[in-house]
Amino acid sequence: MAARIGKGYGGPWYSNYRDVVRFERGVKDQYPSFEYANKRSGHHIWREYRLTIDVPEYEPRNVVIKMKPSRDSAPEVTVDGPISSPHRYEENNGELCMWYPGDSKECRWIFDDGLLHLLVLVELHLYRETWWRETGGHDNGEWLGPEVTH
Repeated sequence: MAARIGKGYGGPWYSNYRDVVRFERGVKDQYPSFEYANKRSGHHIWREYRLTIDVPEYEPRNVVIKMKPSRDSAPEVTVDGPISSPHRYEENNGELCMWYPGDSKECRWIFDDGLLHLLVLVELHLYRETWWRETGGHDNGEWLGPEVTH
């Protein structure tokens, strides 16, 4: 029987240092404003990330990402600034809708992609939203990329 190295852990993924290091790899280098905290409200716990993302050609945005304890849960991403968009959940503080939940793993972000990849998707989404608003918004705005109608 092989010896076990390291201690086991219970609880959320972010209670394991190795998982956190893998998941957050490279983020601080790309986003100097990056901050995180483990949060709790009643029985709900999550890891929260805060940072500023420079949206190419447009204004920077302050982003908050809530990661739930399960690696299978989708992150909740909210952003300051205008919230008019065909790809936001109005009932949930304007949370970004960056992929269709029923899509295959190849068409959406998954935990193993890491936080840096998620941030690239957030940046792209924010660019598309701003472009959509600039080109007419609800009247005739152009969405640059694939989309599923809500």
